[in-house]
Formats: sequence, C-alpha cells, structure tokens
Amino acid sequence: MDDFSEKIAKKFRSQFPQWAEYCEEVDHEGTVIFEVKIPFPNGKGDAFLELDTFNDEATVYFDSYHAHFDDFGENDAYDGAVVLVQKIISNEYVIVSYWRDSQWCGSELVAAINLPTGNEEYPYANLVKTCSWLGNYDNEIHCEPRG
Repeated sequence: MDDFSEKIAKKFRSQFPQWAEYCEEVDHEGTVIFEVKIPFPNGKGDAFLELDTFNDEATVYFDSYHAHFDDFGENDAYDGAVVLVQKIISNEYVIVSYWRDSQWCGSELVAAINLPTGNEEYPYANLVKTCSWLGNYDNEIHCEPRG
C-alpha cells in the first residue's frame, strides 16, 4: 500500500479495533488499497458501510450515498471520513435517496430529526427512501412527481 493508504489503515484500525476482521488490503486496478466493508447491524443481508483509499482519497459509502475525502484541502482525509462514519453509526443521521422509478435522482445525509415527508428537495422523484444504520428510520415514501 502507498503512504496514504497505510496512514488511513493505521488510524482506522486504531479508532475502530472492533472492526479489524473487516479490514483488508486489496488489489484495485493494479494498486493495493485499504478497504473496509462492515455489515449493517440491522440484518439487511448484503448491505455494508464501506471505506476505501483508492486514488489518494478516502471514500465512505453507505446505502446510495458516498463522500470523498482527500488531503489536498485544509482537513485531513481521515478526519473527514471518520466524522462521516461516526455520524452514520450514531444512528442520529440517515441517508435519504430520491428516485424516479428505478432512476436515482440524488442522495443526502440528513439528521434523523429532519426526515423529509415528501419530494420537496427533488420534485422530479416519485419515491423517497431513508436508510439508517440500525434500521429504525428505514422507510419509503411514494409521492407524486412534479416536473
């Protein structure tokens, strides 16, 4: 692994020792990266909270949402990625995704106390899905598309 991936791997393993069994070094397009795939605790089968270090970025994936973090700005990539992971596993935040039939329109991280009730953010959508770490905020809202 390169220095960036090594740094992220070391910090992640230190911060989350309970997830050591999910940490791997994998070959991705000829480059060895750090990758973590943590199964949802809510029993969603093949659903994971993921983090990888491909292309000098720490990328966090959860449901239909992902975010990239690098060291090129003012913040450390690891710090940004861990803050997102901590928000997700706190179960105080959810992923809200907007769909028009099977077409994805967008996703956002939202505080659980601010769950949408319809498609105001994406009027084109006819389905709003929420996904939470523990599953207690999981929901689907069918709505009338506008536009």
